[in-house]
Amino acid sequence: MAPLSVLLTTEGTYPYHKGGVSTWCDALTRQLGEVNFRLMALAMHPYLKQSYSLHPNVTQLVTVPLWGIEQATEFRYESPFSTLLDRRWRTSNAIIEQRFVPAFEGFLRGVVDPSVPVEVVAAGLIEMYDYFQEFDYDTSFRSEAAWDTVVRTLSFSDSRDGAPPLIPAVGEIVGSLRLLCNLLQPLALPVPRCDVSHSSAAAFCGLPCIVAKLKYGVPFLLTEHGVYVREQYLALRRSIESPFIRHFMCRLVNRIASLNYRYADLVSPVCGYNARWEEWWGVPRSRIRVIFNGADPERFSPGPPKPSGRPVVCTIGLIYPLKGQLDLIAAAALVRDQVADVEFRLYGAPTDEEYFQVCRRRVAELGLQNTVSFAGQTSTPWEVLREADVVAMTSVSEGFPYSIIEAMLTGSAIVATDVGGVREALADTGVLAPPRQPREIADAIVMLLQSPEKRRNLGAAARARALQCFSEQTFADGYRQAYQDLVSRDTQLAHAS
Repeated sequence: MAPLSVLLTTEGTYPYHKGGVSTWCDALTRQLGEVNFRLMALAMHPYLKQSYSLHPNVTQLVTVPLWGIEQATEFRYESPFSTLLDRRWRTSNAIIEQRFVPAFEGFLRGVVDPSVPVEVVAAGLIEMYDYFQEFDYDTSFRSEAAWDTVVRTLSFSDSRDGAPPLIPAVGEIVGSLRLLCNLLQPLALPVPRCDVSHSSAAAFCGLPCIVAKLKYGVPFLLTEHGVYVREQYLALRRSIESPFIRHFMCRLVNRIASLNYRYADLVSPVCGYNARWEEWWGVPRSRIRVIFNGADPERFSPGPPKPSGRPVVCTIGLIYPLKGQLDLIAAAALVRDQVADVEFRLYGAPTDEEYFQVCRRRVAELGLQNTVSFAGQTSTPWEVLREADVVAMTSVSEGFPYSIIEAMLTGSAIVATDVGGVREALADTGVLAPPRQPREIADAIVMLLQSPEKRRNLGAAARARALQCFSEQTFADGYRQAYQDLVSRDTQLAHAS
């Protein structure tokens, strides 16, 4: 019997970037060695180096660079150049008007008008996918007909009742069309045929899975780590200046998420917190199955007793706004007032350079140069955790972070913000504080630094809970069962029909 094949799709994460989702992908493919994975990775640009070595059962890597290329066809390496050239020559203005414009306009109207049923949006999506398998993606999006379609379609009201329509300037239309052209590039590639498709987010990386579902009947599993829509809303507020483009992108992200939720056969959030969001989005409870993340309890194990010396608070995480390092720096200044020799070590790569520089300036402004250090990436996080007296996590938004599970397994005393699934992970084995409240974060850290027995008791309880609930074995068994259930149900439906 042939091994089960799974199309795994990612966006801005595995295998090119470190982080929680990438850790999850690496663990999934490693633990399910009997499954053949075909990986489709949406990446920022084509010049990235892999941060992970793919496991032998990852039989194919298809990278879709969304930026940094002139044309989508530059990376259509599944076809010889002569085929791509012929496809471009056959993409006439008449073909664009007849085949592309109706599909594109139907999809676009569904983006700007929330009253359009999601099934209508999906139909436009599939028509565009079929079209791009025959005709040239870039020629179509760069055509006068595409421009005219966007001009007549892109005007909509904002969220205020009775507000007049937002009419874009020419530059805003250009920006919106460019974003569409880049973000919809997964439609330009043929979807690999597999037994199951599995998206790591309710995002643009879910588009190939939706296509596989609607065209070929491939069962679709959706895993939610953070709540994609919420995180995108937060990011768009600071990354896009134009109010019109920001509104448009919010609606586009909203529609893409709704398509993922509508067509996923099983939604497997990594925590119950996400499940509540998904139910709010209309996903029936019968299609939701929480599968917690898990880490290796042998690698992440307690170390020998820490020798007395300078007290250490550490955090591990990518440096960008949602991880809340600025709040931890503010808390460090407050902790120093009571624990003068405390040391804060911030581990992680800066994925937002502007935010990183703001963090560095804040350290200087608060005179924390001898208290706070940016320690960079670490390849041995278990050693970092063992060296800490307190592990802190000050995120503004989270799913079910690996950093918490790993710290629990090492028996660490943990202070974390009460966001996402963190409360589900810690229960009563750590100290929770509200997000964006440096004073309360600092008070919790000081309390633990001044209470060695409390630290030991919490650390022991945290490891016991993690061993019971969040091991890699439990994690792997959950997804193995999900794949088997989806394939079995698909087979039963095929026989019934």
